[in-house]
Amino acid sequence: MYENILVPTDGSDDAERGIEHAMDLAEDHGAHLHVLFVVDETVYGTTPAFSSYEAFLEEIADEAEDLVEDVVEAATERGIESTTSVLRGLPHEVILEYADDHDIDLVVMGKRGAAGVEAPHMGSVTDRVIRAAAVPVVPI
Repeated sequence: MYENILVPTDGSDDAERGIEHAMDLAEDHGAHLHVLFVVDETVYGTTPAFSSYEAFLEEIADEAEDLVEDVVEAATERGIESTTSVLRGLPHEVILEYADDHDIDLVVMGKRGAAGVEAPHMGSVTDRVIRAAAVPVVPI
C-alpha cells in the first residue's frame, strides 16, 4: 500500500514518536523511509553568540545530519531502506515540496515540534501540512 513514507523530524518528543510509527509502517509495508529535517531559517533569526548567521545555520544543519543519521541507523537495524535530507526553508513548504518531488505516499509527523507549546492542539507546521498535502498525513 505504501512505497515511500516521509517522516519529518526536528528532534522533539512528538517527532520521535512519529519516527517510531513511520518505521513500524515502513517495516509492515516494505516501504522506503524518507527522513527529513528542515532548518527553519525564520526561527533562527539573529544569534549574537555566533559570528555570522550562516555559521549558525551550518551548525544547526550539522546537528540535524547527526539526528537523521541516527534514524537511518535504527531503520537499517530493522531492515528498512531509508534516505535522509537536511534542507533549509519554511518547514511546511519544504515538507510539501519534498513529498511531491519524491512520490511520497504517506507523511507521518509529530503533532507539535521542538518549538511547540504545551497544549492539546496541533502545531502550525503540522496543521499546514495536513491542510495542503496531496497525500495522507498521520499526526502523532
